[in-house]
Amino acid sequence: MEAPSKGIVFITGIDGFTGNHLEAELLKQGFQVYGSTFKKPENPNHFQCNILEKEQLEVVFDKTKPVYVIHLAAISFVASENIPMMYETNILGTLNVLDVLASAGFPIKKVLVASSAAVYGNIGNELSEQMMPRPVNHYGNSKLAMENMVSNYFEKLNIIITRPFNYTGPGQEEHFLIPKIIAHFKTNKEVIELGNTGTYREYNDVRFVCKLYVDLLKAGSVSEVVNVGSGKTYSIKQILQTMEDLTDHSIRVEVNPKFVRANEILELKSDTRNLKKILNRKSLGIYPLKETLDSMLNA
Repeated sequence: MEAPSKGIVFITGIDGFTGNHLEAELLKQGFQVYGSTFKKPENPNHFQCNILEKEQLEVVFDKTKPVYVIHLAAISFVASENIPMMYETNILGTLNVLDVLASAGFPIKKVLVASSAAVYGNIGNELSEQMMPRPVNHYGNSKLAMENMVSNYFEKLNIIITRPFNYTGPGQEEHFLIPKIIAHFKTNKEVIELGNTGTYREYNDVRFVCKLYVDLLKAGSVSEVVNVGSGKTYSIKQILQTMEDLTDHSIRVEVNPKFVRANEILELKSDTRNLKKILNRKSLGIYPLKETLDSMLNA
C-alpha cells in the first residue's frame, strides 16, 4: 500500500534547471508533484502551459488542484536580449498565476514566488531584506517590479517571496559562469576567458536551495520577503583551484574586458538571519563547494 502524499505541489517552470531538482526533492519528501512547461512535456505530470495565457493556467490548476504552488517560471538569464519579453513574463506572467490562484475554487496553503538577489544591485556587501533595493539590470528590475505587484496579493493568498543568491549544479546551462568553467575542464581546454577572478560571491548548491524552498513552503511565515543563501562566499580563483585539484588539469585565465564590470563590489553575500528565524535554525546545512563542483563534473 502506498504511503499517503504530503500534499500536491504545482511548480511553474518545472522543466527548468531549478524545477528539475526541486521536483526530485519534493518527490523524495513524499509530495505529489505536478508542473507547467512551455514546451510539450514527456512526463504525464507535466502540462504544457504559457503563463501569459490565463485560460491555460486555469485549466492546469483546476485539473491538479494543488495545495502548494512554487512559481519559478521566468526569463532568468541577465544577458537576455529580449527585454520586453523578460518584463512581460516576469511581471505579467506572475500576476496571471496569482490571479488564477486567488479565484480558484479550492484551498491553497502556500504560494512561494521566486524573485532574485539581483534586485539589490550594488548597495553593499552583506545584503539584508531591510535594505532598499537598487537593481542595475533589466532582470533585477523586472523581479523588483514583480515583488511590488505580488505584495498586493498578500491579503488574498499565503505568499512568501524568496530572493535566492547565486547557485549552481548539474543541468545548469553553460552560459552561466560555473557550468562554463566546468565545461572547460571537462574538455581539457588550455585557456578560459573570464572577468575579475578576485571577487567573492556565493556559489550555493541547487540542492541546498531546493531544500530551503521546501522548508519555506512548510514554514508558517507568510507575506514576507526572505533571502535564500548561505552567507558563504568564494572567489573564482578558489573555484579554479578546486577544479584543478579535482581534475589534475590547469587552465590559463585570460581577462576579457567585456566580462569586467565597472565599480564591481569585492564581496557580495546574503544576510541569513531572517531565513534562520523563519526556519527556527542556527545553521542551514551548506553543501561544500568541492562536493558541488564534483557533482557537476561527473554529471
